[in-house]
Amino acid sequence: MCKSLLILFLLMSIRSFAQLPPNIGFEDGSFNHWNCAIGSVTADNQTATSTITLNPSAPVDGRHTLFSKQNAAEKLDYYGYFPVVCPNGSNYSIRLGNDEAHAQAESVSYTFFVASDSPLGYAITFNYAVVLQNPVHKNYEQPRFTARIYDVSAQKYADCPAFDFVAGTALPGFKLSPRNLTDSDGTSAPVFYKDWSSATFDLTPYIGKIIRLEFTTNDCTFQKHFGYAYLDIDEGKSSKPITGNAYCEGAQSVTLKGPIGFAAYQWYNKDLTQLLGTARDLEIYPPPPDLSEFALKITPYPDLGCPDVLYTVVNKINSPYKLNLVPSITGCPETGVDLTAPSVTEGSTPGLIYNYFTDASETVNIRDPKKIVLPGTYFIQGLSPDGCSNTKSIQVKLISPVINVNQPAPVTYPATVDITKAFEAQSGESYGYFSDASCTVPLINYTAINKTGTYFIKVTNESGCELITSVDVKVLPPPPYVVTAPNVFTPNGDGVNDYFALHIEGLVQFNNINIFNRYGQLVYTAKSRAGLWDGNLNGHALPAGAYYWIFDGMDTYYHAPIKKSGSISIIR
Repeated sequence: MCKSLLILFLLMSIRSFAQLPPNIGFEDGSFNHWNCAIGSVTADNQTATSTITLNPSAPVDGRHTLFSKQNAAEKLDYYGYFPVVCPNGSNYSIRLGNDEAHAQAESVSYTFFVASDSPLGYAITFNYAVVLQNPVHKNYEQPRFTARIYDVSAQKYADCPAFDFVAGTALPGFKLSPRNLTDSDGTSAPVFYKDWSSATFDLTPYIGKIIRLEFTTNDCTFQKHFGYAYLDIDEGKSSKPITGNAYCEGAQSVTLKGPIGFAAYQWYNKDLTQLLGTARDLEIYPPPPDLSEFALKITPYPDLGCPDVLYTVVNKINSPYKLNLVPSITGCPETGVDLTAPSVTEGSTPGLIYNYFTDASETVNIRDPKKIVLPGTYFIQGLSPDGCSNTKSIQVKLISPVINVNQPAPVTYPATVDITKAFEAQSGESYGYFSDASCTVPLINYTAINKTGTYFIKVTNESGCELITSVDVKVLPPPPYVVTAPNVFTPNGDGVNDYFALHIEGLVQFNNINIFNRYGQLVYTAKSRAGLWDGNLNGHALPAGAYYWIFDGMDTYYHAPIKKSGSISIIR
């Protein structure tokens, strides 16, 4: 439960905050140790300012909303389509405010003592995502999200650092939501959002002091348009303003990383006489000597912090350290790849803690490193218990098998189709042939298909990715069969028309032929088309005259019986 801010309570419990402030990242699954408040916002047009009035409260459902990673694993923000739980590995995040526009204001705050040996170092990193409706209002009338430090010891707000996200300003990283809104009068009131990002509070000026972190959201002052934000704080991480300032034995370089969320960076030597770099990161190779000092000038975006000069000391740690990554990993588009697989970091120093990012600046955590479904370059940071760290890139390749089928030309039975000739086989790919779309019934005669139909080829590449494609085979029926015979023959031994035989064309199975005289007496029989009747019966010539033949066979294509008959005359 959130508690009202009581100075007496604060002074009684301050000593416990010399350690890691409890539940500062909501990892208790509650608002314990956080102070909540609700209220409203009003505008003063004469002074061109707005005033937020807040009253302490318990967490108000819908205005102080806690999301758990387990219960909201697939839940996305309605307007920005980003996850409601910060993808930095936290189990819990909160949403401050909602999309109900009633000139409401909400806040959460956390008060603690900044000890010189604080586990937070001298900085705190907070993660945020913002959704602001942007109507046609003046700046002070707009929805907004603010993050500030209150110096309890001095009883005043710190000018710096402070972050103020106001709808309608050209803030970096904001995108237009596809869920565009309009007011009742038809005026456009689009919604802009900023996906999960990080920012840093430098706590160095407050060592030995009591401070209060305050995060506030408010709607527009006209009770028509909304603003809300998601919040999480990195808990349990040493988060000094400049990180990466330690290297282990054997390191080839060291990369200093400035705090997140500033417009410009300038790296210098200790006395600011030599400019070393102008990016957020400064890579130094080979690593500088132990205890080398560097300075960083930071320039904020308008309304998003204050200029400052930060200093850091690079420490050499006499422990072995190695971050080893495979240069690339290949998977299937449907299932993606797992960057957390041990094979990805095989050969690295045991016991490293890995963090996964989409960018080299390490500002955007990968939402689900176990399932990367987009190809590209990703970054893995390996952090040792001693504080050594390094970040390397890895290429993710998602490769589908490739098969380009040229549908085979129709053939006429008894010709067949070889579907292995319908495509060009690729090296490293294997092929299976099936008669069903689910590829469960193997096709035995795939090189000699003699039946019209749709058949299927499953191709598998070296990564185990599969692709199923179809082949349409068309086998045309043969021409109709023909069974004919002459009606006379002259078995006189002159070598011309001495034998009687059927003329057969097509797919005909010859069963038998029987020949009868006019009295119905069987005078000849044969069971193959090789049998030729010479007009004799038992070696004796039969007299001239009319005889009758009956043929029995089978149409082997349609599997239908054939029965043909006719007359034949012997002329001698």
